[in-house]
Amino acid sequence: MSLRLRWARGAGVTMIAGLSLVAAACGSGGESTAAESAGDGKLPAEIKLVGVRDTTGPVAYAGLGAVKGTQLAVEEINNSNFLGEGVKITVTEKDSANSIETASSEVTSAIADSGVAAILGPAAGQQAAAVAPVAERSKTPIVFTQAGSDGVVIGKYTFRATSPMDTYYHLATEYLAAKGLKNVTVLYNATFPTFAQLAEKTMPDLAGKSGLTVVSSTAVQATTQDFTSPTRLIAEKKPDAALFFLTAPQSVTALKQLRQAGYDGPVLGTSVQGGGNLKSAGEYGKGVIYPTDFSPAQSQGKSAEFIKNFQAKFNALPDQYAAEGYDAAWWIARAIKASGSATRDGIQQGLAKVAAEGFEGAMGQLGFEGNDMRVPGVLVEWDGEAEKVVTTTP
Repeated sequence: MSLRLRWARGAGVTMIAGLSLVAAACGSGGESTAAESAGDGKLPAEIKLVGVRDTTGPVAYAGLGAVKGTQLAVEEINNSNFLGEGVKITVTEKDSANSIETASSEVTSAIADSGVAAILGPAAGQQAAAVAPVAERSKTPIVFTQAGSDGVVIGKYTFRATSPMDTYYHLATEYLAAKGLKNVTVLYNATFPTFAQLAEKTMPDLAGKSGLTVVSSTAVQATTQDFTSPTRLIAEKKPDAALFFLTAPQSVTALKQLRQAGYDGPVLGTSVQGGGNLKSAGEYGKGVIYPTDFSPAQSQGKSAEFIKNFQAKFNALPDQYAAEGYDAAWWIARAIKASGSATRDGIQQGLAKVAAEGFEGAMGQLGFEGNDMRVPGVLVEWDGEAEKVVTTTP
């Protein structure tokens, strides 16, 4: 999910330009501002990372999950001496607090600190798009989770450890086609670019390939809290399936109002409905199906190992945000090992090298298109208490 709100183009350009100047003042070369390797060619005893993510505010669930996943990964990396005896990764977390300005300030501060080797970037797409040019200008590697909109992976130093929703949403349309369902309606939050792209471009393209017909597509805004009117329209059309591209709180309300309007057909959502976000919908949430990049219902390979270790540490099942944060931290650790360097340039080169080869992580076998992660994805159904796998790709 991109958590990016639309914002004024002029203001955004001005802010990015200003931050770029600040970053330039902090240092224009990666190696001159990064944590250096020891003079004898060995890695430093401490490799410092900074995480800039929402841990308060309306999308804190994404940031908090990623933080926990990172914590587990760092613990495993350090305890196993993955980078060598006595070499430890440390992560200092900063709350971006649902604010572009705060995220920009924290990223700029991290860049200015020559001891910081790399940054784990914000999940909110609007924040990510604002800080990505700053990281590029200062040659500081930054690895984002979520942030699925355009303008995030923009050069050599920007990386994303989340596969954009539109790269695996075909799982949903293939499921509908396999069930013989034809007519679908779409209700989407047009404020978030990822949802808008899914509704306005991805879904029509996938529908055509799967023999589906989109009989209606209704846009709402991030501030919309009452869905009485659009859900009544959906119920009146009696579609074979209804698709929701909404935030987690919006989905709960819209589901209740859709069922109360008399619609009893299948509802499909997005990975935003994962992580137990449908639990508060009660009976209304049962049976909702959605594709996601990770589910705690997965039970094979590294995914199963990650779930077991996460439960042992936090006494809870991991969500997709935790899996993304975990794989992002391991990507950086693998990058340091691959390049043999903890400098910013060394980590950037290592991240690119690891991406070219791929690796197995919490989300399964991870591939990449350039600096952008790709995963097979998994289709799951919420049964009121937990997710269960509907189908997966090979």
